[in-house]
Amino acid sequence: MGKQKFSRSLKRSICIEYMQSGKSRKEIAMKYNLPNVGTLSGWINSCLSPLEIHEKCASLQPVTVQMDSDMAQKKEESPMDVAAMSALIESQRKQIEKLEKQLKYSQDKNLALNTLIDVIEEQGIKVRKKAGVKQ
Repeated sequence: MGKQKFSRSLKRSICIEYMQSGKSRKEIAMKYNLPNVGTLSGWINSCLSPLEIHEKCASLQPVTVQMDSDMAQKKEESPMDVAAMSALIESQRKQIEKLEKQLKYSQDKNLALNTLIDVIEEQGIKVRKKAGVKQ
């Protein structure tokens, strides 16, 4: 019996099933007759984005995996389906919101530190270096 080929979309679906199901890698590897758990680990890193892995695919729609070899060969490197694309967009939107909050915090911190330096310099203590002057 030859080595079984899986399309990228099927690999991705199996990875999402693993992330959402709470089953062990070994259970998933046995279910889909994978040679070892390392195969699934490799697929996770190649088929899922770091953000999806970090969030354990919680925001993705549950998937139903069908083991149809004709489908697997026909859909090789097929584009993401609408549900997966929507889930990816939603996870990216959440990441953008998080980064915007972090940026706002950093900007506020920068303003506070500059205000503190201004108050110190009003007391006659030089903190900032003059721009363009070599020491």
